[in-house]
Amino acid sequence: MNLSIKEIKHLFSKVSNLDDDVCFKTSDINIDSRTVQTNQIFITIKGAKFDGNDFIQEVLKINPLFIISETNIDNQIPYALVDSGKQFLIDLAKLVIKKTSSKKIAITGSNGKTTTKNLITHFLTNKVGDKDVAATYGNFNNDIGLPLSIFKIHGNEKYLVLEIGTNHPGEIRWLTDIVRPHIAVITNIGDAHFGNFGSQAEIAKEKKQIFHYHNEEDIKILPDNINFFSELNNSKGKLFVISSDYSNQANRLNYEYVGPNKIKFIYLNQQVVLDSPLEGAHNLQNFIIACAVLINLGFYLDSFEDGFKNFSGTAGRFNKISMKNNIDIIDDSYNSNPTSMSSAIDYISSSLKHKILMIGDMGELGEFSEQYHDQIVRKIEESNIDTILAHGSSITQALSKVKNMKKNIYCFNDIHHLIEKSLKLIKKDTIVLIKASRFMKFDVIASELKERFK
Repeated sequence: MNLSIKEIKHLFSKVSNLDDDVCFKTSDINIDSRTVQTNQIFITIKGAKFDGNDFIQEVLKINPLFIISETNIDNQIPYALVDSGKQFLIDLAKLVIKKTSSKKIAITGSNGKTTTKNLITHFLTNKVGDKDVAATYGNFNNDIGLPLSIFKIHGNEKYLVLEIGTNHPGEIRWLTDIVRPHIAVITNIGDAHFGNFGSQAEIAKEKKQIFHYHNEEDIKILPDNINFFSELNNSKGKLFVISSDYSNQANRLNYEYVGPNKIKFIYLNQQVVLDSPLEGAHNLQNFIIACAVLINLGFYLDSFEDGFKNFSGTAGRFNKISMKNNIDIIDDSYNSNPTSMSSAIDYISSSLKHKILMIGDMGELGEFSEQYHDQIVRKIEESNIDTILAHGSSITQALSKVKNMKKNIYCFNDIHHLIEKSLKLIKKDTIVLIKASRFMKFDVIASELKERFK
């Protein structure tokens, strides 16, 4: 979006060498001193591990259009002073959103946010074209990432599909205040960031805040099997339910599993049977939720069949790749928590192929970490998985507690040793699941295996 200094001047506490008629594109805003380019706008952000104000002198050498700083700059460079770079991002994002007339969709949940967002975005792009759809950039869904995603929009899009995440209480309400969505979705209530909330009840309380700014015409979408349904429904907005129990109501999308990856949808007098573009029980749920959003945007069920064509999934999020020699690699290396880990184990366990699980630690579980890793190991013990390759102190400790598990178990202190061993174990007719929280960097494993077996 194009803006002028005059339009945002009220957000500054001081302006130096910066004329009111200076215009800029919000897409040229950058908070990373390492990637700032000439004529971009650098905004200093103070974080727990870094302070963008410390890199102003380096950025000046690149000749930015202007700088927005938390400290005074002793230089003739055009700049503006703000109390907080992070708060400025939020206030500017609110201003950008207010200047749009787009239909705004917001998605939160413990799992499935990015996949659901990508499904909706893909469908809308197929139907109305790239220029009329904007979405969260990658997984930029926090108090810095969401504004940066919003800055990418042009302002005349028909639809904005935005992902809202949280890792601490109060964040969703804060972010929802930026977006003020017309349609808001909670995919599920699970165990993500459990250590920061302490219970699923507190997680549900936080997720519910996505409906806080709803008016009576705004839509809230909930699966009827979601944990804490009644509590979540005790909120503002018109309820639209996703259910496997048939009822012919205008606020209800009915579905039925009629085969592997095949779902029958019934909505009022409409009916269609669709193949899900993704595999895994949790992804079927994401697909159903995406369809519910599209119904509330006015699309008919008979338009769904071709709307999801060529959807290829999301890298690192249960992305299944079929390789040579009938080898399947499931790259689920982006993130992990007890709910998604359990679902992924169920999926691979049902395969008729030789089954290898490459597993790493689950993060952000706090004092419950040992309990949840032990729980996942019990799940593995009861599964049909043949071989486990583990890396990470929490998961290897949990595995060490189990004696005489009737599976091949290998534990590694180094990720590269794990890769070396896997190359000897992966044979024809094998399925491999790569699953860990992002800090374990299991994407390195996924990249190496994709290259070796392509």
